[in-house]
Amino acid sequence: MALISDLITSNSAVYFIAGCCIGGFWLYRRVSAFQNLPGPPSPSFLTGTIYVFMFQTTVLALAGSLLDVVSPTTGREWLASVNNIYGGAAKFGTLFGGRSLVVNDPRAMHHILVKEQDSFEEWSAFADINTLIFGPGLLSTLGGQHKKQRKMLTPAFSVKHLRGMTPMFVSVARELETQISSMVKSGSKEIDVTVWLNRFALEVIGRGGMGHSFGKLSEASIFSDATKQLMAAVSAVIPGAALAPVLKYLGPAQFRRFVGKLIPWSLLQRLVYIADVMEDEAQKILKKQLEDLDNDVTDKDGQDVIGILLRANRTSVETERLSNEEVVAQISTLVFTAMDTTSSAIGRVLHLLALHPDVQEKLRVEVTEAYNHQDEAIDFNNVVTALPYLDAVIKETLRVYPPVPTMFRQTLNDTVLPLLHPITGENGTVIHEIPVEKGTDVFVNIIGSNHNPKTWGEDASEWKPERWLSELPESVAKIRDLSGVFAHQMTFLAGNRACIGFNFAQLEMRVVIAILIQSLEFSVPKDKEIAWNLGLMMIPVLKGSNSLQSQLPLIIKKREI
Repeated sequence: MALISDLITSNSAVYFIAGCCIGGFWLYRRVSAFQNLPGPPSPSFLTGTIYVFMFQTTVLALAGSLLDVVSPTTGREWLASVNNIYGGAAKFGTLFGGRSLVVNDPRAMHHILVKEQDSFEEWSAFADINTLIFGPGLLSTLGGQHKKQRKMLTPAFSVKHLRGMTPMFVSVARELETQISSMVKSGSKEIDVTVWLNRFALEVIGRGGMGHSFGKLSEASIFSDATKQLMAAVSAVIPGAALAPVLKYLGPAQFRRFVGKLIPWSLLQRLVYIADVMEDEAQKILKKQLEDLDNDVTDKDGQDVIGILLRANRTSVETERLSNEEVVAQISTLVFTAMDTTSSAIGRVLHLLALHPDVQEKLRVEVTEAYNHQDEAIDFNNVVTALPYLDAVIKETLRVYPPVPTMFRQTLNDTVLPLLHPITGENGTVIHEIPVEKGTDVFVNIIGSNHNPKTWGEDASEWKPERWLSELPESVAKIRDLSGVFAHQMTFLAGNRACIGFNFAQLEMRVVIAILIQSLEFSVPKDKEIAWNLGLMMIPVLKGSNSLQSQLPLIIKKREI
């Protein structure tokens, strides 16, 4: 017995020493990685700097209460100015003393998103969260499954198919204009435009994405009420991302949601409710789509995305087909990606026009004259020719204020990031490339890239629509050649995880702004100040609010056409 006791004691000591060595080596790798890279000091070993710099309003949702962790004025400004402070790449502290990268150097971003995109995969925590909420859709899948889904969906977002959808965009936009005009016919009025822009974006993606109407814009529904809370709920539960992998493998979606409802966290339970509402509606939409396909129904506004996908699915070889579960997930994913991001972008344009009445009037004159001189409807697909100032306003807004400020990647193997613009290390040496170890979290700084003064000039952070009306600097064209991205900017990313619906979003923005600006005049309330909080996306709120619920009150006045 003594021998056994000695053996156990001896093995325990060995295990303890081995564990300490492994843990020490792991910690050394985490702390020593990017040792020479510049970056902000880490105020806490436990939390690092990620909550301070990467999120304007990071909230901890415990027992249904919201705790504002940082000031809503740090994150976006830091991301936008990181070039001026540290250069095209910087280290920052993450949990338990770890080191991650925030990257906005053009060549490094091209390496991450295009050249070596298979080495930089979507952050697994976000993929897991998206799986729990939407199912195995385009935002949730990785590797080969993602590529297969994207291949099936891409034709539905082509310019050719979008041309057929333009009359639908115009119809819904005119419905929105009519609804708002009726509210201000007796005089100017303060209106929270986010409510109406969300309904507009939902109806557009409903008809164009699924061949389905969610109802009149004037009437709220259980589905519209649930989806308008989706982004806020997702942003609020991000601190609980560690639970996602556990819940993901608990079994079927219904069982996972049952377990989620048992967790005493009111925001998580709310998110489960929203996911249930979305899936129920998606199942109904898929059932109707399959019936229409079987009956060869073709009397819709145009070839919608899901209809095109289902037809392609039926003619594909079995190994390339998507399951019904995947199609349902695409429907929910389309609602999430197309509603909040686009309505936020449209809201930002209206807010900027309200802040800059001279730009608003110049745009109104252009649109009005274009409509007066057109024998037929304006070709919104060729807006650079038809409405160049509108095109400039939208491009500049998307550049300076991208709806999604940053994206997340994780390295799948050791690699090296080359830099277009060398940076100076903490020891004074010049750094031309950065070795990156497998498993490193990399933050793709979209705002930082769009505000890079080495690309856009010293006025990079200023909102100047006129810059698009003349020849852009050679440094901007170089970025276009390097990455092949939209309008020389990173707003829609690049590579195989770039925004698949960027043409859809642009067309939607062009149409609704052109129609609203003709008959409505926008200004800001004198007694309220709008701030844009940084979470998973930019969210308008009343300044000083710690809420993630969007709110954008504007004074709207009816104009005679």
